[in-house]
Amino acid sequence: MRRFASIDFLRGIAIVLMIFLHTILHVLDIDGLLAQIDNIVLINIVAFIVLPFLGGLAGFFLMVSAIGNMISMYRHLQAGRSVKDLVIRQIMGGVLLLIFAMISESFLSIHGAVANLMKTLDDVSAWNWQVILYRGYHFETIHTIAWCIILNGIVQGILSRNEGWKNPNHLIKKYIILIVAIVVLTPLMWWLVDLAIPGYPWAIDPVTGVDVQYPYLGRSPWWDFITHFFFNAIAGREEPIFPYLAVSFMGSIIGITLAQKREEVQHHFPNRVMQIGFIVFIIGIFGLIINFAIIGIDATLALWPNLPFHRNWVPDNPDNPVPFLGWLFQFMSLNGAATCLIMVVVRVVEFRGRGKEFADKTRFFRRFGFVAFTVYNIQWVYFIVWFIISSTIYKQPYLHLDWVGTFLTMAITFLILHGILLAWERVKYIGSLEWTIGTISAQIIPARKVANQKWWQSGELNVEEAFYNAEWLNVIEKNEIRHDLQADSKFAYKMSFFGFLFFPISFITYIIARGSKRTEQDNTYNKRALIISLTGIGFFLVWLILSCLFSLADLGISL
Repeated sequence: MRRFASIDFLRGIAIVLMIFLHTILHVLDIDGLLAQIDNIVLINIVAFIVLPFLGGLAGFFLMVSAIGNMISMYRHLQAGRSVKDLVIRQIMGGVLLLIFAMISESFLSIHGAVANLMKTLDDVSAWNWQVILYRGYHFETIHTIAWCIILNGIVQGILSRNEGWKNPNHLIKKYIILIVAIVVLTPLMWWLVDLAIPGYPWAIDPVTGVDVQYPYLGRSPWWDFITHFFFNAIAGREEPIFPYLAVSFMGSIIGITLAQKREEVQHHFPNRVMQIGFIVFIIGIFGLIINFAIIGIDATLALWPNLPFHRNWVPDNPDNPVPFLGWLFQFMSLNGAATCLIMVVVRVVEFRGRGKEFADKTRFFRRFGFVAFTVYNIQWVYFIVWFIISSTIYKQPYLHLDWVGTFLTMAITFLILHGILLAWERVKYIGSLEWTIGTISAQIIPARKVANQKWWQSGELNVEEAFYNAEWLNVIEKNEIRHDLQADSKFAYKMSFFGFLFFPISFITYIIARGSKRTEQDNTYNKRALIISLTGIGFFLVWLILSCLFSLADLGISL
């Protein structure tokens, strides 16, 4: 089975990051820390700045999913299968995922009925089971992915007619036009939804008592369950398809490129995409800074924790209005950064012939991404761990904890989840959500039916060939790297500067530069790369130590 190690890794790292952030959000005593913000060490304030930005990278997971989906569509077409079958498969698969996403939000997700029960183990009478009646209409990343699978399938089907898929450059140009069109149309689509439901999505429905974006079973009229199905997709709070379908189309462009014969892929492609992503990121950050200067420090502090909620960044937000294209700058900063991070990994792995080597070293992270939807729905394990730690060590159930207790909760949660996944893979994840969706798909989607196979085998995940011993693809093999042109040295040198913005890059460029001394001898570029990388690492360590020693009060600053 042919796979890209970087895409599998990025999918896994997104899930690991999600659990990391959700644990902090629910377990850490954030209010207690903010109450003494002048006296706590600076690392806490840095965390409060960085964590919302990381939490806003839901588009990162969407883009990674879109890359994988486009590669899958291209393989379908390259195998000689019809465009019609492709569109049918995409639509039916997307609809099926969307149905399961709605069931997930009602029952299994961290805000569903099961998770709510896990948050009331000390008093089951307080269990909020009523979320079953409306929570399915909450629009999360998984819903966005499902809608984008459907819409990408339709768009790719239209563009692939008359063998149009064989002209990737022409396809990419059309996807770029679509990206611009989606972003431009976004305010208009939101305005139309607001005409239909004034105050959408922030207002509270007086009949149901919950947000207007949620139709309530037994309270809302039947037609709300139809209209809101589309309104949430267009203008929901977290990640509506306007403008996030543009992110999916960006992933499609990357997927189209990676799906070509490796001899046809331009070697400068990841660098070009990184440059574009960085420019978009910088524009977004400067736009946010201008908005913050306009609204003032108090409004900024109130708004920043809501960075992940896209529709909070508009002028008609009743809580924290943003005066000047805040939604666009929020969108650009987060997804520009996501594009850069994705392409850095792709460039370091598949464009340096490190597919298999990287896959072997990243099994822990890839395992979480292998059944990402299932992990998303069982992450509420940390509620149980939190209950046990809080009750036994801190003598009070569900007490919001300090950093030590929070990280202890997180570490045990990862150990439990990893153990579950290790055991589950032995039976090819039978019973997982991926298995369930695959089993149903095999029965209803013609292109996925396999003859002479028992029904329960149709959804089994091929762990051996898709996880352990896949055919790991590269765009540039190791022996094709132009060491005579100091390719690794120059790449490490150029990338090393970005380590000051995102410190893991300093470690990556240090490793590449050090390795290039063997393959490319000592040269100006790898010497500079080593110096800059070590400086970046040192800068990070000094900053980390100082931020753990001093507080705002120590610096004579008061908020």
